[in-house]
Amino acid sequence: MADIATPEFLNELQSLYPATAKYVDGDWFLAASIAFSSSNCPEAVPRVLRYALDDLDKLPDTSYEDRKLLVRKMRDGIFKSGMLSGCPKAINALVSLYEATPEDLRDTEPLRDSTRSNEEDVAVGQAYFDSTFGDSATKIQSVLRSIYPDLEHFTMSIGCGYVDSFTEVISIKETTFATISAMIANATLGLLEWHLTRAVHNGATVEEVRAVREIALRIAIKAGVPLKIEVPNI
Repeated sequence: MADIATPEFLNELQSLYPATAKYVDGDWFLAASIAFSSSNCPEAVPRVLRYALDDLDKLPDTSYEDRKLLVRKMRDGIFKSGMLSGCPKAINALVSLYEATPEDLRDTEPLRDSTRSNEEDVAVGQAYFDSTFGDSATKIQSVLRSIYPDLEHFTMSIGCGYVDSFTEVISIKETTFATISAMIANATLGLLEWHLTRAVHNGATVEEVRAVREIALRIAIKAGVPLKIEVPNI
């Protein structure tokens, strides 16, 4: 279904996101790549990459570091979204992204600290979970523990501890964008309104949040994702 990611459609998606001083801070390509991945259109991800890199290369003073960061943001966003959309979708999108990535922009070593113990991951994950869910954290964690204790441990150690708490590539704000984009493209909308509001708490403007929502929504509709209820807005 790569033909839905036409230059015209990508230009439309880009135009939805508010202008930023630096191209790599304009998270349209992050939201779009995650939405394509979560909508099970992995073959569209390379088109986002090529479009964004071409745009970046047209700008004066674009550095190697800018190009590297753009690729890393797409890669890490898709990786984080796999916690919501499922590993098969994320893996397929990451394979497509890897094949389209210039060799000098590929990473060959983990970005996260893979030497941390499980106990350290759990401690970091608990802190991130508490910060993310605020006053609701204890109640939500209790629900996770009740429905399946292994799910609670996985969430604290892997989901929050190893995956989401790493913010050296995409920030907490952008991690929330990844969540929003994946939830819409998966048609899992139950907690979406809460995450839209949380994105503002994490530093996003209302305009940015609305743009991420709209980018993901337009991709989901193009991809034929069955949205059975109205998608919440902020």
